[in-house]
Amino acid sequence: MLSSYLPYLHDSGFFDQTERTDWSSLDAYNDSQTGMLLGPEHIFQVEFIQDIMQQESDSLDCGMFVAAFAEVLSDGLPVPKIGFHSEYLCKLYGALLWKYGTKKAKARYVSENDDPTRPKSHSTVLVQEDLVNVD
Repeated sequence: MLSSYLPYLHDSGFFDQTERTDWSSLDAYNDSQTGMLLGPEHIFQVEFIQDIMQQESDSLDCGMFVAAFAEVLSDGLPVPKIGFHSEYLCKLYGALLWKYGTKKAKARYVSENDDPTRPKSHSTVLVQEDLVNVD
């Protein structure tokens, strides 16, 4: 399931984001009639997990954090309570992608998303008398 999240996050520029989100500037979080930021009167259900691991508050690099939680939640695993080590996860996901790539290359697998192979160009030797000079 994680393999479907990572390309989406990459293509949307999520990993390139370096500024905090200004929620009040997004239409989805504003009341359609007043234009004001939605307040607590618009409630929704929240599930609270005590002592959950969290990203450092001064860190804007949340790509690995989001990818790790996407994997945990999509696989229905219990949310870990231990510290978050982004360097370890970068190495883990890098190793998994490398292993996937080598298996794909060894099996000579071509996905439907890859460009189709181009036919080999055929060159023919022209006979001198078949050529026409245009002046």
